[in-house]
Amino acid sequence: MLQTHLGHPSPSRRPNRLRAAALGVLAALAAVGAAGCADAGSGPRREGGPSGIAFRSCDRAVELDRVPRRVAITTDAIADTLFALGVGDRIVAKTRGESAPAPELKARLAALPSLGTRNPSVEALIAAKADLLITDQVEKVSGKPGSPSIAELKRLGIATYVVGGGCAADLKSDTSGLAALDADLRQLGTIFGVGARARALADELRGELDDVQRRTAREPRRKVAEISQVAGQLYVTSGGLANDVLERAGGTNVFADLPGQFAPVSPEQVVARDPQAIIVDDFTATAAGRNDATAFLNRTFPTVEAVAKRRILVIDAAKTGARGSTRPVAGVTEIARFLHPNTSHSQ
Repeated sequence: MLQTHLGHPSPSRRPNRLRAAALGVLAALAAVGAAGCADAGSGPRREGGPSGIAFRSCDRAVELDRVPRRVAITTDAIADTLFALGVGDRIVAKTRGESAPAPELKARLAALPSLGTRNPSVEALIAAKADLLITDQVEKVSGKPGSPSIAELKRLGIATYVVGGGCAADLKSDTSGLAALDADLRQLGTIFGVGARARALADELRGELDDVQRRTAREPRRKVAEISQVAGQLYVTSGGLANDVLERAGGTNVFADLPGQFAPVSPEQVVARDPQAIIVDDFTATAAGRNDATAFLNRTFPTVEAVAKRRILVIDAAKTGARGSTRPVAGVTEIARFLHPNTSHSQ
């Protein structure tokens, strides 16, 4: 069975996956204003000397009296960015989240205490002695049944940072792309006192994306569908971060006209739009997941051009839709290489 785009097990939650060390983030540093959660207009700043830190998250002012030492995360992919910034050793707990860990971090992250399946447990956060929680979605700290609230965590001495693109209550309406991650690097650089390293990483990632753009500029844009499935229901990427990754890789999303970030579709709709290439998001990021996805496509869409001509890419879902992670830039490079196999890309 195909996995959901960001790994939600329940079909009722699938559209909100609606509810992933570093080769992916950033795309238009010039587009600082499109920073999503991290309010670029009133960006991070240090106040009150070297120990005072102030920044904004989802239009909330956050102040810390010192650099965080014990960090909890709500998806493995956020670790990509923290390790790239040299502060990954401060991660002390995590939820199972909606993304597979990067291969080089899998064993290390697996050894961490669990905060729960999806939403972080207050008791587990206290036990982990966390002083900062970084989450990919504000709903996970909304105070709804089964989740703590940001205010409650603050009273417990735990600050909260929601990464770019994760502040919308209903992620179906969020359209943040790779540019939102620029603000994450700036904010996290300030929070952890590694601003110079964050700027260097931003430059590196911009170089990756510029290289893809340069090498694919004269290539024909292939018609692409990016799909996932849960409980028998197909979903396609229609907007948001994953769509931005597709477009930057040199593809044209055949479902970009549908509303929101992800949309349910029928197999007949995929057949009717006849994409030249299909990308399947695999939450498991395993060989078994790739084999299952390919077998499903061969059974379901034998007449679609992408399947008939074997233009299928099963990709780690974090490389297309993981907010707060550097991994989507690697996704841009991988998808560009898939769509334009005769074009060389830098590693």
